[in-house]
Amino acid sequence: VLPIWLLVVSLPRPAWRLAVARGAGRLLLALTGVRLTVFGLDQVPQGRPFVLAVNHASYLDGLLLLVALPGPWSFVAKRELTGSFFSRWFLARLGTLFVERFDKQRGVEDARRVTDSLHEGRSLVYFPEGTFRRQPGLLPFHLGAFQAAAGAGSPLLPAVLRGTRSLLRDGQWLPRRARITLAIGAPLEPEGDGWNAAVALRDRTRAEILARLGEPDLIDQPV
Repeated sequence: VLPIWLLVVSLPRPAWRLAVARGAGRLLLALTGVRLTVFGLDQVPQGRPFVLAVNHASYLDGLLLLVALPGPWSFVAKRELTGSFFSRWFLARLGTLFVERFDKQRGVEDARRVTDSLHEGRSLVYFPEGTFRRQPGLLPFHLGAFQAAAGAGSPLLPAVLRGTRSLLRDGQWLPRRARITLAIGAPLEPEGDGWNAAVALRDRTRAEILARLGEPDLIDQPV
């Protein structure tokens, strides 16, 4: 871990940092015998920035997405991750955008910055649940991913990761062998650019992910 962290933090070019992180992820999967299968890569728009929203179930979800998704794109992550020097520098050097979840004024500023990134041609990846738990099930979605897509007029790709909860659960540090799949659905176009359009896009996305996930609906659980 330490050599990879040092390389990602110190390399001058974003493409080099991304290549190192992806290479490390592929090596980890090979050494641990974890099989990752990706469906729906043909759904990813070419030459147009997009938002990808995916369920969250494990500490390794981000690494698996780095391996699975081609091309340059950026994670959008909660600002709490900047509290750790180790995670802050690593994620920042990979182009991660950090957003505030609790300070309303700062959250509005962060949302504007994220939307501007889409206008500039930068695709974004969100875990709209914002966290994960040991208990199987899909938690409620935060609205940020859908506000960004609606505000920029960008397509939103619903995606489902399966098997990662068995691979490395919350509170568990010894991974188990598992078969992982990532299924990317057809792009959903926002129907407008305001609040109602974002809410409608969130609901459509969540329904598609829930239908494919095969886990309970935890919509009434606090996040």
